[in-house]
Amino acid sequence: MLRNTPLLPLNPFCPISAAKVAGLKATVNLLLLMLLKSKLLRIKMSLLGSLIGLVLLAGFLVSTGFLTLVTGGAVAYAVSKNRSN
Repeated sequence: MLRNTPLLPLNPFCPISAAKVAGLKATVNLLLLMLLKSKLLRIKMSLLGSLIGLVLLAGFLVSTGFLTLVTGGAVAYAVSKNRSN
């Protein structure tokens, strides 16, 4: 059954909104990583550039994993909240 609910502005504390924000943060991180990588490629890929690139990649992978956990938790919370109602 569909209930008629008024369209309210998105609450930033809503789990689905949190998932959208986490997805946007991951996208911004990916774009920033690609920008930094292109700058590193313009400068000759020296040993120092390779190490910086490796650190950036490791940081991106860690932050993406964390954001994936946050998004998964928000979705699981929304599903459990939906089932309890």
